[in-house]
Amino acid sequence: MRAWRLLAKRSVMTSVSGGAPWGLNAADLLQNILRVPHYHHYIRHVSQCQTIQEEPHCSNNDKVIPPGDPCSVHDTHYLEAYNLMEENADMIFEPENMLKERSYDGEAVPEDSSLPMPASMIPGPRAWPIVGCLPYMLGHKAFDPQRVYLFWEAVRQEFGPTFRKDMPGHSCLVFISRPEDLESLFRSTMYDPVRPGMTSLKKIRSEGGADGHTHIHDTIFRGRAGILAEQGEEWWRVRRRVQRPLTDATIIHSYLPQMDQVAMEFVERIRYLRDEKDEMPESFNTELHKWALESLGTITLERRLGCLQEDASTLPSRPLRLVVLVKQLLGALHHTENLKLWQYFPTTSIKRLQEAHQVFTDVALEAIRDTERLLATRGRSASSSVTASSCPLHHHQKGDETSSFLETLLRIPGLSREDVLTFLLDMIFTGIDTTSHAVGNMLYLLARNPQEQQKVQQEIDKMVGRPRHLTPDHLAALTYTKAVFRETLRMMPVSIGIVRRLNRDTILGGYRIPAGWEVVAPTLLMNQQEAVFPRAGEFLPERFLRGSSLAPRHHFSFLPFSYGPRMCIGRRIAYQEIFCLIVRILSELNVDYKYEDIHLINRLSYGPSHPLRFTFTDRMKP
Repeated sequence: MRAWRLLAKRSVMTSVSGGAPWGLNAADLLQNILRVPHYHHYIRHVSQCQTIQEEPHCSNNDKVIPPGDPCSVHDTHYLEAYNLMEENADMIFEPENMLKERSYDGEAVPEDSSLPMPASMIPGPRAWPIVGCLPYMLGHKAFDPQRVYLFWEAVRQEFGPTFRKDMPGHSCLVFISRPEDLESLFRSTMYDPVRPGMTSLKKIRSEGGADGHTHIHDTIFRGRAGILAEQGEEWWRVRRRVQRPLTDATIIHSYLPQMDQVAMEFVERIRYLRDEKDEMPESFNTELHKWALESLGTITLERRLGCLQEDASTLPSRPLRLVVLVKQLLGALHHTENLKLWQYFPTTSIKRLQEAHQVFTDVALEAIRDTERLLATRGRSASSSVTASSCPLHHHQKGDETSSFLETLLRIPGLSREDVLTFLLDMIFTGIDTTSHAVGNMLYLLARNPQEQQKVQQEIDKMVGRPRHLTPDHLAALTYTKAVFRETLRMMPVSIGIVRRLNRDTILGGYRIPAGWEVVAPTLLMNQQEAVFPRAGEFLPERFLRGSSLAPRHHFSFLPFSYGPRMCIGRRIAYQEIFCLIVRILSELNVDYKYEDIHLINRLSYGPSHPLRFTFTDRMKP
C-alpha cells in the first residue's frame, strides 16, 4: 500500500512504497491520532521524523513535552494533539483507501451499559409527518429564527447531550454535543465522509437557470455541482486534485506580498472612512467584505480588483456587484438549506436561489474570463496546455516553469476547465463571507477586551515591528495572536456545525444510530460547555497557550475548520489573509467599540448581529 503524502513542500514524508518512515499509512495515522490514550506517542514520532511546514499562525517555539514531564497534563496533550491534527490535515489519502467500507472499532459504548440502546429510544421533541419538529420549534419560547443556537441549547437542557430533532427534508436527524461522540463520528465516517447540505445548490446547478433562457454558466456545471455539494466519487475526484495547490505552503506564501499590500491599503481605507469621532460608518461590515474580495482576488483572479478605492462612486461595477451578489446568494441558500419544503413542491425560496445563483455565476465567470484574457495577452494560454510566462499580478515558480494559480489548476490531470471554473466560483462565494466575519469578530472581542488587545499589540511590536513587507516568519512568531484567533473562533465561530451522514451503524451517546441517518454537532453547543472549556463564558486566549490549566479537556472539542478529508480546504489562505490584516491594523491603530453588545445571528454561517461601528485611533509609534 502506498504511504500517505504530506502536501507541505518541506515535509520529508513523501510518498514511498512500503509505508511511512515509522510504519504508518494515512489511514493508520489518522486512526491512531483518534485514539486518545496514544496520540502523544505519534506526536513524538512526527517531531522526530518529519519537518512540517508551519502555519502562518503557529509558534516555532513549540516543542513536545515527554509524557513523564511534570507539565505533561491534559492541557499540553490537548495542544500537541490539536496542532498535529491541524498540521496533518493536508495529507492525501490514497484512492484505494477512500470510499470503501473499512472495519470500525471506535464505538462509543457508555461505561454504565454493556449494550447500546436502539435509535428509537433517542430522546427529543415530538415530530409530525413531513414537517417533523417544526411546530414544536416554532412554538418554543427559546426559538429565535436568527439565533437558533439558543433553541438547540434549550433542547439539550431538556433532553440531554444526544437528542433527535427531525426537520422537513431531514427525517432522521440526531444532534450530539459531547466531544467524545464527535470523535466517534469522525472515526466512523473517515473513509467516505458524506456531508449533507447544499442539496439546493446541487439541484439548481443540475437543472440550469430559473428563467428558461441560455446563460454562459449553463455549459459550466454539466450536471456537476462542485466539491461544496457533491459526495462520494465525484467529490473525491475533484477534492484530491485541488488540495495540493490549496495547501502547499510554498504556493500560498508566494501570495503573501500581494495580500500584505491589500492589508496596508485597507488600513488607509479605515483612515479615510473615519468620521470626526474616529468611528466607522454602519457599512463597515461591507467594507470588510470588499477587503476579503480584494485579498482573495489576488489568488483566485490573479489581479487587483480596485475594491479599496477611496471614492466609492468610482468603484468598478463588477467587484461591487460581486460583493452584493455573494450576500444575496448566501441569504437565499440559508433559506433553502434550512427549510427544504422545495423537495416536495416548488417554493419561492428555491426560485430566489436560482435567480441569485444565475446572476452571481454570470458576473463571476466574466471576471474569471477577464483574468484568462489578461494571461493570454502575455503570451500564454489559460487552457490546460498553458505555457510558462508572467501573469498579471505575479507568479510562483516550480522548476523551470512559472504558473499562476489558475494555470496551476488547469494543468492538473483529471480536472477539466469546467471543474476549475466551478471551484473558483465556490472559493469566491464562500471565502468572502467567512473571512470577513472572522476578522470582524476578532476586532470586536479585542475592542471589548483592551488588555488582550494590548498584549497582541505588544507581541506584534516585538516580533514583527512595522516592516515594509511581512514574511511567513513574521506571522509564524505570533503565538499569543494565534491564541486570540482560536479563542475568537471558540466564542464567536463562523461555522454553524459539523454534519455527516452515517455510512454504517455507529454508536453515539450510547445509542446505535443506523446508517443513513444524519448527525449534527453544533459548534456553539460544543464550545460553551464548562465541563470542556473551563470558564467557558469568558474571553481567555491563554487557554490556547502551552501549559494553561484552562485548556480544553478533549482534543476533539475545538475543530473550527472541521477535520479529516473534508476539512476546510481554504484554511491556509484564510489564516494568511486574516493575520496580514490584524497585524497591519493593530500595529497602526487601537480599536474600540462603544455600542450595544454584538451576538451571532445564523445565516448559512454565523455573522454579527449589529453594524461594526468600531472606533479606530492612531497609535503612538513605539
